[in-house]
Amino acid sequence: MTRSPVGDILLKAGLLDEQGLARVLEIQDRDGGTPGKIVARLGLADEGAVARAIAQGLGLPFDALDSDPESVEPTDVLPPEFCWKRMVVPLGSDARSLRLAMANPLDQSTLQDVEFRSDRWVRAVVSTETAIVRLLKRLHPEADPANRSYDLLAEVSPVGVLEAADESYEVVDPNRLSKEVALPPIVRLVNLILTDAAKAGASDVHVEPEEQRLQVRHRVDGILHDVLAVPKHLQQSVVSRLKIISGMDIAERRKPQDGRSRLRIDERRIDLRVSSLPTQHGEKVVIRLLDSANAGIEMAQLGLAADVQRTFQELLSRPQGMILVTGPTGSGKTSTLYASLNWVKSRATNIITVEDPIEYQMTGVSQVQINTRAGVTFAAGLRSILRQDPDIVLVGEIRDQETADIALEAAQTGHLLLSTMHTNDAPSSVTRLLDLGIEPFVVASSIIGILAQRLVRRVCPGCGVEREPAAETLARIGEASPIPATPRWRSGQGCEACHQSGFRGRIGIHELLVVDDDVRERITRHAADHQIREAARRAGMRTLFEDGLAKAAAGQTTIEEVLRVAPPGNAERRSAGSTTVSPGPAGLGPTATTPAAAVGPAGAPQAGGRKDRVLIVEDSPTVVTVVKYFLELEGFEVLVAEDGQIGLEMALREMPDVVVSDLNMPGMDGLSMIRAIRQDDRTRNAGIIMLTSEASVDAETEGLAVGADDYIAKPVEPRRLAARVKAVLARARGRMAAAA
Repeated sequence: MTRSPVGDILLKAGLLDEQGLARVLEIQDRDGGTPGKIVARLGLADEGAVARAIAQGLGLPFDALDSDPESVEPTDVLPPEFCWKRMVVPLGSDARSLRLAMANPLDQSTLQDVEFRSDRWVRAVVSTETAIVRLLKRLHPEADPANRSYDLLAEVSPVGVLEAADESYEVVDPNRLSKEVALPPIVRLVNLILTDAAKAGASDVHVEPEEQRLQVRHRVDGILHDVLAVPKHLQQSVVSRLKIISGMDIAERRKPQDGRSRLRIDERRIDLRVSSLPTQHGEKVVIRLLDSANAGIEMAQLGLAADVQRTFQELLSRPQGMILVTGPTGSGKTSTLYASLNWVKSRATNIITVEDPIEYQMTGVSQVQINTRAGVTFAAGLRSILRQDPDIVLVGEIRDQETADIALEAAQTGHLLLSTMHTNDAPSSVTRLLDLGIEPFVVASSIIGILAQRLVRRVCPGCGVEREPAAETLARIGEASPIPATPRWRSGQGCEACHQSGFRGRIGIHELLVVDDDVRERITRHAADHQIREAARRAGMRTLFEDGLAKAAAGQTTIEEVLRVAPPGNAERRSAGSTTVSPGPAGLGPTATTPAAAVGPAGAPQAGGRKDRVLIVEDSPTVVTVVKYFLELEGFEVLVAEDGQIGLEMALREMPDVVVSDLNMPGMDGLSMIRAIRQDDRTRNAGIIMLTSEASVDAETEGLAVGADDYIAKPVEPRRLAARVKAVLARARGRMAAAA
């Protein structure tokens, strides 16, 4: 759980105690949602009181949105679908700014997206999620996700052929049956659900009974989306239809069941793996869609970094040894194994697999299906395979000691063995094998490499644009890992092709542990995970987070995606040390090197108890909000001016210790303001920092020439900015002492 600025605000306002905040953060990390909504649901405080406290703590206006929607004058710059997804309402705009009602005003990603879409500065207005939903329902009811029902599919014709598990069950041709008046509505509905999922590229379909309806969701690119709400009275019929075509017992509703079926659509054959599970409101059914076209996946499609792919192919070229691919369910392990087999198979090799289930049929490979009723388990199947003179063996998964023993023995006796395990990273796979009871020397002498992987969503190629990451996002990275010197951050704006998500397709992030002599010696000594990881990193292994960060910096995915799938661990934080170029919040950005220790305690009070004052002269509300919040955390008193003329007047009146100014502003530009500050005896010794998106050498030279102490290009990480403010403050005090 991560403490957010909002959490600190609610503590200071007395609306929550530490225990209540911990509960809110736990629920938010698990289920999502805004703090105000969660607090209200738990009965800890009123949602409106939470929103008002957040507004007051951030110095932002509050609006209950209880006026007539016709008087709100919403702009047309944001699509209704975007507003529903991000929980925002545009309240009005002028040529330069846009007022935006938000339940989470520190959502820097949304602020940046809106600024990019509208080409205006966003002025956040705090409201409650309940009020925003209420207003959106009146303004844009057609985009409400909850309004989608099976009636929306009434005029859509199925385009696939749904086949049963074996010949004793019916084969349904929706193209033919849709023309018949007597086509049962339930048959038509189920066919549409499955063919619609196939066309959307879904990997899974979830049919979930709820108290008031039957919710259908698709998992696309690893994320579940609501697509259909079926009336409750049709629930049993839909579930029974799915069970019939999958060869399940429709009379048995109290036990979990598994079945299979097949869908043909647009000349594609899609195998369906169907699972039912009794729940509180009825049977839940999940259908996994396995497209046979994926059996031909090539190594280049996996997203392996060039050096990792070369090393992995070298491991696959060895005559014997075990290679493990590890990760959670749905991380693409099977695709990696099939791509590996496609790369190594030839007429000169005998390749045999034992799988549960056989997800894709491969030519040139003998595949064995696990059948526990017939006594064909992984261990029994592997024993039989070793009597078939194989060169390469693939074991779908190592689940128990018996299978691990046989697999490791095979890897030591002239066979290349590929398999998978469910572990969090590569080093922990070694610990998992040891926990199964395998001797350390056997593991050390058998395993030649372990590839851990995850899948992250790709930035949509149709709407992806270069854009700096949000402040909040980069703050989460902290000192975890150095950033490439010239990152090309990209994110999607949202378009029809990606269903307004900004993502389309997925790419793998990987860490490849090669078992060299150092790693082998540590395994033999039964070393801990972190010791094996340290040895592998010294040999050049990049962690999952580091590989994901590199792909985000190359514009293939986003940092938010990497943090969602593979957040940094202690290994990255220990190895970072004193950082090099590091990114920072939206509107702020990479700066010169500054060790983390440079960010000291809060600004010390001056004589008379006054805090050190920092004047921010900036016309972007987004930048002001972030910079002001973090400087106040460091103990500074922060003053704000929206343009250069007002900034100069405040500087002469308030006598700030440090001025942080933008370059291009209305009223008076930053250069003119700095020149005037330096010419006045009252302020000539103040510290001055230019913080601007103008990163040219000429602009920096001119800024330093007129009297700026430091010049920082946006974006910059807030804590680094605080360190630079303190350094400039120390310089300014030195000038004042010398002048005295």
